[in-house]
Amino acid sequence: LAAGSLRLGHPSTAFADLADAVSSSMGGTSGILLELMFRKIGVALSSSPSGGGIAAADMAEAFKAGVEAVSFYGGAQEGSRTMLDALFPASSALTGGDGSVSAAAVAARKGADGTAAMDHAEAGRSNYLSEDVLRGTPDPGAVAVAIVFETLAK
Repeated sequence: LAAGSLRLGHPSTAFADLADAVSSSMGGTSGILLELMFRKIGVALSSSPSGGGIAAADMAEAFKAGVEAVSFYGGAQEGSRTMLDALFPASSALTGGDGSVSAAAVAARKGADGTAAMDHAEAGRSNYLSEDVLRGTPDPGAVAVAIVFETLAK
């Protein structure tokens, strides 16, 4: 990444480079968890052939493995009022239904918006905030995930 580019010869190296970029540029727990997610995706894709591209189903399964790594190492799950409230629905949309990024974006947004109705957080920075502050405000990490998927879907 020092050269300012990702190695795109194989998806596993591209995701390894993304993990390195996140690790060197993002602080806090979110940075660590996103690094772990990208590394897990890269490992899951490492057995895929290079040059011919990755099947959508294989990418969806790799993404699912990455989301599950975030849940495992972060100690949260869907409903904890974290980025996982957008990641898990996006993953489900990718592995089921039509598997499109557009469907994942809709699912991520719905999950993120749903966090505004949660009056407590089980993990993340929101865990330190009162019910009065949380109610009506969506989780910032979940919103960020929704924005990323909405941008990818364009």
